[in-house]
Amino acid sequence: MLKRIPHPNACVRAIRSRKILAALLPGLMLSAAPALAYEQAPMLDERVESGDLPPVDERLPKNPLVVEPYESIGKYGGVWRSGLRGGNDNGWIARTVGYEGLVRYDREWKKVIPNIAESWEVNDDATEYTFELREGLKWSDGHPFTSEDVAFTVEMFKNPEYPANTWIDAQSNPTSVEVIDDTTFKLVYDKPNGMLMDQLADINGTMIVTIPKHYCSQFNPDYNADANEMAKEEGFQNWTFLMQDKCAWGWETERWTNPDLPTIGAWIVKEPLSGDAARVVWERNPYYFKVDPEGNQLPYIDRLNMRVSESAEELTLMALNGEIDWQDRHINTNANQAVFYDGQEKGGYHLGKEVRATSSTLVFQLNLNHDDPAMRELFQNKDFRIGISHAIDRQEIIDVVFIGQGEPFQVAPRPQSQFYDEKLAKQYTEFDPERAVEHLEAAGLTETNADGVRLMEDGRPVRIVVDVIAALRPEWVDMLELIQLQLAQVGIEIEINNIDRTLFYDKRPGNDYDAQVWSGDGGLDVMQEPRYYFPANEESVWAYKWQAWYTGANPDIAEEPADWAKKQMALYDELKSEGDPDRRAELMKEILTITKENFPVIGVSLMPDGYYIAQNNLKNVAPTMIDAWLFPQPGAYDPAQWYFE
Repeated sequence: MLKRIPHPNACVRAIRSRKILAALLPGLMLSAAPALAYEQAPMLDERVESGDLPPVDERLPKNPLVVEPYESIGKYGGVWRSGLRGGNDNGWIARTVGYEGLVRYDREWKKVIPNIAESWEVNDDATEYTFELREGLKWSDGHPFTSEDVAFTVEMFKNPEYPANTWIDAQSNPTSVEVIDDTTFKLVYDKPNGMLMDQLADINGTMIVTIPKHYCSQFNPDYNADANEMAKEEGFQNWTFLMQDKCAWGWETERWTNPDLPTIGAWIVKEPLSGDAARVVWERNPYYFKVDPEGNQLPYIDRLNMRVSESAEELTLMALNGEIDWQDRHINTNANQAVFYDGQEKGGYHLGKEVRATSSTLVFQLNLNHDDPAMRELFQNKDFRIGISHAIDRQEIIDVVFIGQGEPFQVAPRPQSQFYDEKLAKQYTEFDPERAVEHLEAAGLTETNADGVRLMEDGRPVRIVVDVIAALRPEWVDMLELIQLQLAQVGIEIEINNIDRTLFYDKRPGNDYDAQVWSGDGGLDVMQEPRYYFPANEESVWAYKWQAWYTGANPDIAEEPADWAKKQMALYDELKSEGDPDRRAELMKEILTITKENFPVIGVSLMPDGYYIAQNNLKNVAPTMIDAWLFPQPGAYDPAQWYFE
């Protein structure tokens, strides 16, 4: 038996006025009523008149998605200015123009709603998901978007030449596609996949609609016998490298470097991202499948101009001078907040509020799978981790680095989450050097050398090298410098190792690190991002070998986990296969209880609210946004309906 997800048109038929419906259901995206007369942006008029483009009603699908504006019907035109940090800043692009999947989240991050797919059905055991695409949907080059594109994309991700592991080709329960017709297909799983709709609605779910078959099949030898020869002619070793360059697998940087790659998004890249690009320019997609309630094809904004800079200071100055229209990434630091606040009138902008999904401002991840047996034994000792935690003066860090914003907090669900557990959030957060020493000595660190550094049983001093990326979050280094002084008071020496992001990640498979720091993902997206609660994925740096055993992504380095972690993995497998959301919540609580008992990672403080910068004439921008990766802002708030007054 299939569970039918009602299509929003059922509501439209029952209510005459779309505006009344919008008032009843704020923020909901609705499918268009057939009676709408469609309009297009003036910049497209000449192309239509010359015959270069078909009329707007022929470019739109039969049932366009109607986006309810946040405040008002917009106006066409303008350029949205923002900034990239270097030629590899794919995160900002994914957040702004890359959030287009089969489905998506509503603006409150509560419901999964239609997007490219207008409806779907799920069987009782959550092993088959049947999707109905919008009839007449088109890629940005005008070619039809069909079920075959989804099937081809899944085929590419499951190709053994693809180097990464994703939810599509997950060894534990890979995705298969059954094409029924041009607009209907099934995603099929051997085992129940109760979390699929959340996976499809987050930023990673977009990858299933990123590889157009009509364009990218030319680079695959299964479809073009000359693909390898074509690759060599263009200077690539074989077809896989050419495919990555032309089409990219996922939302990697290459996805934004090829202007010829068709997209389903609101804007098309015209001046692409590259290692030496000074800017990245985007222009409206004339085939974008969304309209406003009056039938005006979105987006309202004509172009995007992203300045590429290696300097966060340059981007900050641009914002202060009124040269950035909307941005948070790279510039919304704690140090900048007072400066931006004071500069609002001169710069013609205002600050909006962001509620961060992050739990802790910094996660101190000791490598529990360390290759050095003595270090491994020490790091796996819970007393050692508790001792480290009690030695951290969190209030000093909050006062100095975060100007008094926040509170001592471990890596735990935020207070706004249904999974909030005060004990988990607050345990071992008291600054108590005497208690810290008791736990360190309970871990076997009873002796010190002449410098006061505690000695392991083999006589070596406890010296921990902590990897950090200062360019990404300057405050991490500020925090570590304070922690370095605080831990020295109890006989623990740490060395701050500031490295670039590529090396930071490259060290993980080789297990070449003592500890790494990051921010605390999983504060609101608890079930979707459990990396710190158990060894769930490659971001679980504190137990990288254990996660490899669980995910199967790196079998050469996999190591059987501790029993408590294996129990969590089994619970999470059950959670993923469970279709009942209440039962999923119960299972997640069991996982968190085990986390609380074993205390695998160390947090510092609750991430305070953030802010964004928006020009005063930019309209339809929500005054408060959730700042998350899986729920990517501002993409989740529909920048296609933003406009300049």
